[in-house]
Amino acid sequence: MPEQVKLPRKLSQEPGGPPSLRPSHRRVIEDLDRWANSPGLQPPSDGDKDDDKH
Repeated sequence: MPEQVKLPRKLSQEPGGPPSLRPSHRRVIEDLDRWANSPGLQPPSDGDKDDDKH
């Protein structure tokens, strides 16, 4: 096993990587986790399962 493990780099850190994104695209990418974890997008909790049996 090697002494050092080389972690993968982001494509933007590669020497021939893609051009940097526009600021609006960067904001969307950074906010994605916050949006995905918003309460409206979470699966129903166990308490809500009783409501589905109607």
